Amino acid sequence: MKKYRKFDSINKKDIQSFSGLEDEITFAPSPEIDITPLRVGRFGITNPNKEYYIKRESSPCFILEYIVSGAGYLEINGEKHRLEANDAYLIHTGDNCEYYADKNNPYKKYWINFASMLFFNEVLKAYDINDRVFHGINLSKHFEELFKLETLSELNDELYIPVSKILFSMIMDIAENKRKNKSAMSRDIAYAVKKRLNASVDSPVSLDDIARELYRSKNDIIRQFKKKYGMTPYSYLLELRIRRGKNLLINTSKTLSEIASQLCFSSEYHFSGAFKKRVGISPKEYRRSKK
Repeated sequence: MKKYRKFDSINKKDIQSFSGLEDEITFAPSPEIDITPLRVGRFGITNPNKEYYIKRESSPCFILEYIVSGAGYLEINGEKHRLEANDAYLIHTGDNCEYYADKNNPYKKYWINFASMLFFNEVLKAYDINDRVFHGINLSKHFEELFKLETLSELNDELYIPVSKILFSMIMDIAENKRKNKSAMSRDIAYAVKKRLNASVDSPVSLDDIARELYRSKNDIIRQFKKKYGMTPYSYLLELRIRRGKNLLINTSKTLSEIASQLCFSSEYHFSGAFKKRVGISPKEYRRSKK
């Protein structure tokens, strides 16, 4: 493999711990401020060790990174994501983030840093790319094309057009990946809703949240769920929680108030009323009958 220039500087104010960066290589120096719609910062390959950890407060630029192998984590704007091979993430200007390698299997990653005014935000908005993390997408060929530009120039006004062509190809692949995932999900909305409800017996969930996640209206979700399972999503979740409540009544010494809280009922009385309506006896009577 061709040997590229070693990096010459690193923004240490953004980095809490940078051991492992000795294997990082970069291809383009940070550009001077100019009026081009996209300013190329630097792009390269990082082979972190297990101590690799970077923290950025209000990122000054866009950062697109692609995981080639291994695993790591991204915490961005309060959300944590695990990353593995064929995952990518796009940090936006102004984002607060931390990213670090899995200590048992540190990742190798390709990346590019670039700056843009409103132009790039409008591109993302036009293609409905508002997520930060993209799973199961292969960007290797695009980065390999990008790395070939290392010998072209060190000047942004000569690099930004060929880099833009490659970068936009990546964005189109991300948009297509999102469309395919959305299409696959829409083929069985009812099952996707059921999986979401099964995971929410002990945690708050709303149909509004599920509708946003699945890009569907609440009415469409209710209609498809009822058609497949013969009940509404609310009734199904209530059945799950009553079933879980039975188990807790029999196998734990938790109070009715504690069980109601765990199962996300608004009060002990709400839980007792729902339980009696479906089981035929109150939670207290049910607990006594099973002892």
